[in-house]
Amino acid sequence: MANGRAKKEEVDYDHGWKEFLYNKRRGTCLGRTSKSWFQITVFYIIFYALLAAFWVGCLAIFLGTLDDKVPRFYGKGTIIGINPGVGYQPWLKENPDSTLIKFNLKNPESWKPYVDQLDGYLSKYKNTNGTRECVGDDNNSNLLADGSAARPCRFSLADFDKAGCSAAKQYGFKEGKPCVVLSLNRLIGWSPVDFAPNSVPEQVRDRYKNGSIALHCDGTTNVDKEHIGKTTYVPKEGISGKFYPYIFVDNYHQPIAMVRFETLPRNKLVLVECRAYALNIEHDITSRLGLVHFELFVQDKKE
Repeated sequence: MANGRAKKEEVDYDHGWKEFLYNKRRGTCLGRTSKSWFQITVFYIIFYALLAAFWVGCLAIFLGTLDDKVPRFYGKGTIIGINPGVGYQPWLKENPDSTLIKFNLKNPESWKPYVDQLDGYLSKYKNTNGTRECVGDDNNSNLLADGSAARPCRFSLADFDKAGCSAAKQYGFKEGKPCVVLSLNRLIGWSPVDFAPNSVPEQVRDRYKNGSIALHCDGTTNVDKEHIGKTTYVPKEGISGKFYPYIFVDNYHQPIAMVRFETLPRNKLVLVECRAYALNIEHDITSRLGLVHFELFVQDKKE
């Protein structure tokens, strides 16, 4: 008796499912007639067409308010802020999480990646198209007014070549006196503000020049301060202020400076902290504003 009821329910279920897929008597497919399917298809085509048109219209209005050269929000109170950070090179993209510059004086292959990285980084300065020679008090102050029509100041690598921080000298790595490039993050419209004559920080007092951003590198800890040895800054006054303010124009030459570590100890890790100095640059260790950290390890032993 029970088996008969189960078979009847199975037949009814199978019959009902087939009728749902296609009911010849009512002329429906999946519960809808052909007219109903046509109406709902037309409705959704119109609905999604209007929805897409509304989205495209909103996107066009939003894009129309943007500037290709300047961020929509920048300056004080924005995530970009008004305080530049400091960057360094050579920074190997193959190991982006590492800030260690390590090489062995007895193995030229160990410093080759750093030399190649610096070669690539500095190659952009060879392209002088659309730039101009800025002499005297000439600077990039016209960039904000003239926009894309302005020609930025041309940056020269001649000072680095004279100091032994050139490709021909392998940027000092071969001698165990590595040259490290220091630069500031690009902030639209930012320019350095000069210190008053009696308020120049002691670390850069003997090298500070109005209109420039002075740089100073030292050991992170007291032990590192003892081991870092002599440092030479090229140019000695730091990053020239005539290349500011920054604005996005073709072939803008970002100003840089180099620090050459003359007497690093062998086979010892040295933690380095480099800071940039101008009146409107604040230093914050937590958010790394106005400074940068990296490590130097010069080996001198057979591998």
